[in-house]
Amino acid sequence: MSRQPVLSSRARKRQTLLPQHTYTSPTGPYYDPDLYPDGVINISTAENSLLSERLIEHLSRPLTIYPPHLKYRYTLTKTTLPTVEDLLPQYVNDHFNPLVQITTLFSPAGANSVAGPGVGAVLAQLIWALADEGAGVLITAPFYDDYIRDIVHPGLASVVLPKIPAEELLQSTERGVEIQVLLLCNPHNPLPQVVAREVVQAYALFAEKHNLHLVVDEVYGLSTFESAYPPVVNVKFESILSYDLAGMGVDPSRVHVLAGPTKDFGASGIKLGLLVSPSNAPLISLLKPLFNATPISAASDLLFARVLGDTPFVDKFLADNRAALGEAYEFVARWMIFHDLPFTRANAGVYVVVDLAPFIRRIADPSKGDIEKLDLAVAAMLSEKVFLKPTNLMADPIPTRFRLIFTHPRPTMELALRRIERAFGAPSAPLSDY
Repeated sequence: MSRQPVLSSRARKRQTLLPQHTYTSPTGPYYDPDLYPDGVINISTAENSLLSERLIEHLSRPLTIYPPHLKYRYTLTKTTLPTVEDLLPQYVNDHFNPLVQITTLFSPAGANSVAGPGVGAVLAQLIWALADEGAGVLITAPFYDDYIRDIVHPGLASVVLPKIPAEELLQSTERGVEIQVLLLCNPHNPLPQVVAREVVQAYALFAEKHNLHLVVDEVYGLSTFESAYPPVVNVKFESILSYDLAGMGVDPSRVHVLAGPTKDFGASGIKLGLLVSPSNAPLISLLKPLFNATPISAASDLLFARVLGDTPFVDKFLADNRAALGEAYEFVARWMIFHDLPFTRANAGVYVVVDLAPFIRRIADPSKGDIEKLDLAVAAMLSEKVFLKPTNLMADPIPTRFRLIFTHPRPTMELALRRIERAFGAPSAPLSDY
């Protein structure tokens, strides 16, 4: 008698869809100045630790836990306690200047947003709702590589990386992959820059012309900063929620925004995400029940509702975070300039894309292929207990670039840069002068 397969047919299909990263993060232990001083410093994960102590101090004040916090999420949201589902829309209203006020499920006007346990989880449900199985999601490269996880696995959609989008639409259709969604990250990841308003408008008009949904990921919208090393096109962030889409000739019901405060507060582990779709009530009504089984946890709610409910604290924290981001970026920028390492000038995010080609030439035989050189560079850095993620994982056409996270505490960042220098036999930059 034949035995049933271990997995269902749909599960087996998904097994073949998600390629393993060629360069995975080390398993640890990661560096801690007290517990693991010889641990690996991972400067590849987009986390912001610059103001962690201040947030911890705020979160560590005595908390009052009420019985609804121990019950199902539905019980909590039905009480008079302030919840993150009430406060996340207000956070967007306060800081993103939306043309239409963002509302929650219990608003008299009805909901035009839905909260979930992280932006990735919200995006996964959104793609499931917007794109058919096998349909395409158009993203320009380089792109945030975990979009593959959120696009491919839940909804069985496909990531399509265009060079010329209009041609790619036709070619994808000919291959049997109909493009249904256009995804834009603003500010961009991994390129650490705010996307100019006219470019965002061009995306919206392109989506309208080709009958696509436009999804704009604005999770780094408030993590912008000024510095001595800005991009050539140095523009202020403007949320697409502030645009008069109808006046542009764009159907607002096909434009959706991802937002959330945890990147701004350096609290990625407190999973909070918000989907805003001001003109698509059926979409919001569909997605809301999908988070009943995987809601924002009551613990995350309890902690961050108090943060978001403290408006003076939020305003001061965001301002100080922008200043800290600028200082941390300038510190790393001076190090890269000292070593003549090309890098993307930044005005947003917690990372830069740096080309380590000058360093790689120090240790690699020029006759080696690009992947062999990249393997050697990653291995050299790991031997010195530091890890950077190559951006070839993000479809970057430049094979020697890496995404470097600069938002570690200064002593940790200094040690990481010293370890990189040792990995490539490079001279020591005068960090104390920066």
